[in-house]
This record gives sequence, C-alpha cells and structure tokens, in this order.
Amino acid sequence: MAELTAPVWAQPSAGFRSRKAAQSCAYFANRSGGTIEKLKLIKLIYLAERQFLSAHHHPMLFDEFHSLPHGPVCSSTLNGITDVIHEALWDEYIARNGNIVVAVQPVEREDLDHISDAEMEVLDEVWQEFSAMTASQIRNHIQENCPEYTGADKGRISISYRQIFDALGEEDASQIAEDISELVKLEGILENDE
Repeated sequence: MAELTAPVWAQPSAGFRSRKAAQSCAYFANRSGGTIEKLKLIKLIYLAERQFLSAHHHPMLFDEFHSLPHGPVCSSTLNGITDVIHEALWDEYIARNGNIVVAVQPVEREDLDHISDAEMEVLDEVWQEFSAMTASQIRNHIQENCPEYTGADKGRISISYRQIFDALGEEDASQIAEDISELVKLEGILENDE
C-alpha cells in the first residue's frame, strides 16, 4: 500500500484503489492527447465509477463521493490529482500544471495493470460518450442527469452508495449499498492486519 501523506481530513477510505485511480486518470489524459482539464477529468472519473456501479453493483475505486459546487466527485481521486494523497504514486502517471492534468508518458493497455478488462470497457464507453464535450458541458450533464447530486454553493455534501443506486433506479439499492459497506469494512480490517 502507498504511504499516506495526506492530512487527516483527506485520508482515503479503506480499500481506496489509488493506483487504479491514477491509471484511470492517465488513461483519460492519454486519450485526450496527453493533457486534459482537471474538471473534465474528475467528471469522467465520476461517470465511469457510476457506470461501473450500475453495470456490476461493485465499485471500481472504493472511493467516497461528494457533491461540490461544480458537481459530484470521487473525493480521494480528486485528492490524488491535486497531490494531496500518495504523491509519489500519482507522480508516476500524471502531473498538474494549473488546471491542466498532463500524462507523464504515453500508456498502452499493458501499462494499466490495475484496471480489469471490465473496468477498461467502462472507461472506453465513458470516453466514447463524453470525450467531445467540454468540461462545462459534462458538468451540466451530470447536474441534470444524476439525481444523487445535491447542489452545493460551497463546501461538500456526502453522497452515499445508497443514493447512487437509488438514483440509478435499482430496486435493491439498500442491499447493494450494504454489501459494498461490508466490503469496505473488510478492506479496513485487511489493511490494519498488514
């Protein structure tokens, strides 16, 4: 596991897949020609996580979600992008220049070894659907089409897995969210045993 250098408020949840998140960001930056706006990137990551949850009832990143003024985000992934957590790990994949995220180097499929084929399929689908949109257009799309988002003028409002599954129209939203919660607890126990 990568060394935690984050302040207490930014500590990722148990099981957060930091390397997978960094590789996913590198994937989108590379698909965008090597650079991508931070806002567009974090929205693509959110859409990919949401779509994977919908398709598989299981998280890709085991991240926490929050509503921010510009829409929902995967919080720990945003903290990785902004060099708040696991800096050395994230520096292997991306760098930041203001609001632009830069791929450190071109990546091939074999370089993205923490991303499963099912996860890659979702990343590809999200890219195909949203890559032509600007960051603002994606933000607006999410705010209009993701009912789990709560408008936040400032600060952040937590979004639960249950809220996402409810928004996706899952009949068993409560049970699916509970199963994920149990997985997160198990991850926490396993991390503490290392």
